[in-house]
Amino acid sequence: MACAIDLVAQSGYAQASVSKIAERAGVAKSAVLYYFDGKEELLHALITEIFLTAVPVMVPAVEAESTAVGKLGAYVRSNGEFIATHRNHALAMLEIWTSYRSPAGQRLDEVMAASVADRPPVGDLAALDPAPILELGQRNHEFRAFSVPAMAIAVRQAVDGAVLHLSRNPDFDVRGYCEELVTTFDLATRRQQ
Repeated sequence: MACAIDLVAQSGYAQASVSKIAERAGVAKSAVLYYFDGKEELLHALITEIFLTAVPVMVPAVEAESTAVGKLGAYVRSNGEFIATHRNHALAMLEIWTSYRSPAGQRLDEVMAASVADRPPVGDLAALDPAPILELGQRNHEFRAFSVPAMAIAVRQAVDGAVLHLSRNPDFDVRGYCEELVTTFDLATRRQQ
């Protein structure tokens, strides 16, 4: 998985064939195909690996906060910390997100949405979604009224913007950018007194 993540991050999803992944790992292609039926199945395992790697960085930070405001800030900061400390994981996800098409022509978000409809994420994987934090803030009257799905998209896309900038500039200050996002989303969600 590490070799696949590194290859996708450095060469792009389209260039990361099963043969090249096996070569980078120092094993025969048949060894990779023993565990995965092909690139499609390997891709799903790769995405799961990236998400599971993010869990120990993000979940404890969010769970340590007692308020929705604190949780949202921790969500953004810990996302930034994951991107900063797991650069290749973040870049590989960006490459897959922007380049992948299923055999039926679907983009990754369409495939994932169908998968979530069949089997919603539970436990720690569910905690990688900002929507429950936003809903909590509205229930607790910490946040103003807004569309939770729209705000969740805005949060995720803003954080993902750090990965795009990092892909172009390896010196991009991801943590500083995410601090600005914490302020931005605090102002965007704040309930007026």
